[in-house]
Amino acid sequence: MSVRDSDQRPMAMAHFPDGEYRWLELHHQGEVYGHAALAERGNDLELHLTLTRWGPQTRRRLAEDAAWLRAEAARLGKTRVLGLRACAADGYDPKLFRFARLYGFGQAWVLQAAAMELDRNKSP
Repeated sequence: MSVRDSDQRPMAMAHFPDGEYRWLELHHQGEVYGHAALAERGNDLELHLTLTRWGPQTRRRLAEDAAWLRAEAARLGKTRVLGLRACAADGYDPKLFRFARLYGFGQAWVLQAAAMELDRNKSP
């Protein structure tokens, strides 16, 4: 199996809130090719995936990872896995849905959000 739990938050996910996510490292023969974050949301399992390496071998490993993910979601009693992608300056990626379909994701939605940072040290 190429998925292992990690107690370290990946740098690519440094902006995620504390305490909500389970961090995973994706590896093959000791070489890391990506990271994932999982969170339980009602009947859903939320997934965030960041790849640090790509190629035919990584693609094959991701197919195994998707099988592991389905089994893990079932073990947790979830009815669906939601793969989420947060976009910043790079914006919308139309290839995401094609990529997701390769690993069993079917439904696709486009969400947009805006964030307003608050300085908690200043009073109104």
